[in-house]
Amino acid sequence: MAKSQDALKQRRVNVRMTGAMYANLRRLAGNDRGIATVIREAIRQYLDTKAEITGSRRYFTGRFRDEVRALRRELSWHQTLNTILLSEMFSLLILNTVEMDEKTEEMFTPSNILKIAEERMVEMGWWVRGGCTTTGPGCR
Repeated sequence: MAKSQDALKQRRVNVRMTGAMYANLRRLAGNDRGIATVIREAIRQYLDTKAEITGSRRYFTGRFRDEVRALRRELSWHQTLNTILLSEMFSLLILNTVEMDEKTEEMFTPSNILKIAEERMVEMGWWVRGGCTTTGPGCR
């Protein structure tokens, strides 16, 4: 349920200003808006741009940005860890289930599996190691 305009305006504040300031406010307000509306908008804009006020839009935006960056770093760390674990597991799985000669076995080390996967991702156009190939789906 939306609050009425009167319910939102519960506090009254008296402000003293010079004649020139009042004249500028009247010009800014024009014929279609009241001076009180212009003053409220100016105060709202001023408060929203103050980052040190908890609850202001600027404070919220800064905190939100910092949290998103922290989550991206953590997600990146976990993805890297999972990729390394998968390459280790696939290496062991391949080496222990498929019979092959020693030369072929050397191709299936965890680092070689990662290298092959990375090469295939680049061929498909995905973004790998901080860079981006032409226009693949992983590019920004």
